[in-house]
Formats: sequence, C-alpha cells, structure tokens
Amino acid sequence: MLTAAPAAADTRLPGTTTLSSAGAREDLELSIAAVEAAMPNIYWHQSRQAWAAAKATARADVIAVTDSEALWRILRPLVGRIGEGHLGVHLSAAMSQHYRDAPRFPLDLLWSDEGAFVLAGYGAAADISKGTRMISVDGVSDADLLSEMVAVTPHDGTIRTGTMRYISGRGFASILYRLRGAQSHFPVVLEGPAGRTERDLPAVPRAARPAEPDDPLPRPTLDWIDGHTAYLNVPTFSNRRLRAAGATFPEVIHSVFVELRQRGATDLILDLRENGGGSEPNESILFSYLVEKPLRKYAAVEARSQHIAVTSLSGRRFETDVFEDDDKDQQRPIRGGRWRRRNTPPHGLMSRWTTFSPIFHGRLVVLAGGATFSGGAELASMLQHTDRGVFVGEEVGGTDQGNTSGYRWTLELPNSGMQLTIPLLQFRMRWKSRMAGRGVLPNCPAPPEVMQADERRDHAWRLAVALLKQPWRTPSNAHCSKAD
Repeated sequence: MLTAAPAAADTRLPGTTTLSSAGAREDLELSIAAVEAAMPNIYWHQSRQAWAAAKATARADVIAVTDSEALWRILRPLVGRIGEGHLGVHLSAAMSQHYRDAPRFPLDLLWSDEGAFVLAGYGAAADISKGTRMISVDGVSDADLLSEMVAVTPHDGTIRTGTMRYISGRGFASILYRLRGAQSHFPVVLEGPAGRTERDLPAVPRAARPAEPDDPLPRPTLDWIDGHTAYLNVPTFSNRRLRAAGATFPEVIHSVFVELRQRGATDLILDLRENGGGSEPNESILFSYLVEKPLRKYAAVEARSQHIAVTSLSGRRFETDVFEDDDKDQQRPIRGGRWRRRNTPPHGLMSRWTTFSPIFHGRLVVLAGGATFSGGAELASMLQHTDRGVFVGEEVGGTDQGNTSGYRWTLELPNSGMQLTIPLLQFRMRWKSRMAGRGVLPNCPAPPEVMQADERRDHAWRLAVALLKQPWRTPSNAHCSKAD
C-alpha cells in the first residue's frame, strides 16, 4: 500500500532518538487518528470506554517523553490493547541501531503456562543449566513479566500463547530492553535441582549470542512414520517465501496429497505449530484436500472505506487506497461508507469454488500452538468447526473469531521515524466462537517443554503418534489420557 504525505522538514537528527514533547504528541495523535480511521473495528476486543481511558492515559504520559524509546513504551501498549496481532509498531533506524549496540539480558528462555525456563546462558550466565526456572528479574515475578510482555507484543484478542512463542529464545531479552532501556546488571532469582539461588547477571553484548539462524525451509514436507501414517509439516502459507525457495503452494501441496493417496495413508499428523500464515487463500487450499464439502468460512470481509486519509497536528496529510486495482470489482459498498467483499470467485467467502482431488478422508491429528497465527489460525478454526481432527499442543495464537489483516497501510511517524503498520480488512469467521478473544484450544494439551525445545519429535509429536495407535474414528472418540 502507498503512503502519501507532503514533503516536510525532518526534525530528527541522524542517529539520535531525541524527541521533543510536541513531536511526541504529534506522533501519538497521528497514530490514534490513523488506527481509528483505517481499522474496520477497533472495538472487537475492547470496549469504547476502555479505549477512551487508555487514550487519556497515553495523552497524559506523552508530556514527559523526551525520546522515541519512551514514546514506544506509550504507543505500543496503547495499540496493543486493540487486540489485533497484525497491527505493528516498528522501530526507527536509529532505535534499531541503539538496540543492536546495547548490552542485553544474558539468558534465552522458553515460556509456558508453567513459567520461564532457561534454554541457554551467555557470558557470566553460561554456567546456568538448561531447564533452570527463572523466578524473577529485578524483583518482578515471571507471571508479572509475562503480563508486561503481552502488553507490548503483537497478539490477537486476549491470547497469551502467541506472546510466549514471540518472547521465547532471545525474544525476551529484546523486549525487556525496549521496556526498560539499557541495564548493566540483572538481579535474578533462579530455581534448579538444588533449590533457589540469587544471581546478579551482567548484561552481554549482541556478539555473545550466536548469529540468528537462517530462515527455515518454507516448503511443506512429508515424512512417513509407518506404512499407513504420515507426518506433514506446513511451516508457512507465504507465497513470497515459497517463491524464494522455487516452489508454489498449490503445486507442492497437491503433490503431497497425491503421495498420500498412492501410498494408502490412513492416518495423518498435520503440524501447524510454526505456521504464522501468509497468503490468501493457501489455508483454504490445504483445507480443501482434507474436507470434501466446500465451506462458507467468512461471515464477512470488510474495509472501513475505499480510501483512508488523516491529518497530523501540524497539517501534514497521510492517505492510502485500500484495494488493489484488480480487486476493486470484488467489493460492494454497504452502510456508513464501508465496503464488503462479494461472495463470488475467485475468493469470496468460501473455502473454494472448484473441486479438489484427491481428498484425504483418513484420521487427522493437528499440532498447533501460539505461533499458529493468521492463515494458520484460520485453518485451525475451519478444521475444528468441521470436527476434522484432534488438536494437540497449546492454544492457537490467532482468535477463533477471525482477524484484521489483508491489505496494510504502513505509515511513518514524522517525528520519531517509527512505522505504524495498520491492517485494513476485517475477516470475520461465520461461526460463533466458544470464547470471545481466544484461539482454538487443544483437545490434548501438550505445551512446549524446555528439554525438547530443539526437537520436532517432542512430547506433542509423540502424543499425536500415540493417539493414532487408538482405534478411534471421530475426534470425540479419541482419549488423550490413554495416549499420554
């Protein structure tokens, strides 16, 4: 999407994040105006009263802001309360450089409902054993730290598992820096086999950690567990990532189901734990190889308007068109200047318009969790609401009700240089969710475990295999307790 604004003098000094009070206020008010003008429904997961109170608090706090980092600590939790994980606040180049150069928390952690557990330590913390539980940092308990993290990380509704996956590994150190700024030491309380200990851990430079791993292979992969049971990992629905790997999703996934048919598969484990979504309609393509009958999946897909425009306090105009040219004829106007997608091919509101073959009719176990988001979460909801498969893992990271995503408006805030990424289409699923603001819950809970963090064949995988050893025919006949 294009972002237009007249040329204006840049008040930022190169490499600095210093910000005037007036500049901070302008960026805050522009952000509020933009999300209110562009997002189809900011009251999906919050009340009008709660939003008004949050804005009032942010406006009072912004008076004391002197740099972009302090503005981020106000703006990120403000937009986070909207409960749309596709709504992003991205650091400016200067803020990113400050973070790259800053010492940081020296532990990588795995977060779950049971707490935070050490994956690895660096510098003076290298002697801390994997699996040690972190009880607190700076006197703040792990439960309170998680609440702080949820407030400033992208998440759907009231779901916490998405944040847990986001801050696991080195993510906690990154967000802790953004919340607190640079620290030279971190008083921590740890709990291991010998009981609780207190440590004062020195911060470590970026170079203390190994380089970021390469982007994992995006292609779906099929492995055979035995002569009739297959394991299918689908790590993404992103056409961009698949093209970079020399593949297209429709071709690859079709070849998978051809192989399943040819080899006579009766049982399938579908792993969506890494699938953060990607490109429409790939989730529907996969669904259509698993469920024969077409599904009306969306109640509606709506945009606030065809064109969005806002003006900052200094009179700068920011605007964008919502739809691409080849998509405009798929929309129709409705009340209040809103636009709604027509239920016509090629996408509409259906899972598909053409016949798919071969359909897999065998038993299905779905591995899903906090990193299952966007299109991955939509697929999870579609499968659950058609009673197709037993779910193993943890709560899905995207809400069962749908999400606001699709086209995006990237707006650069003129004073801080941060970028606000605003999703423009509300995808509302057709069914009534069992719990508002929550994701699909597992039939058989199996959250990540720290000692198996690098293993694909972990406890959840083994539970899935054990479930398929039972003689069940429908998901309601499977018994987790017998497989655990």
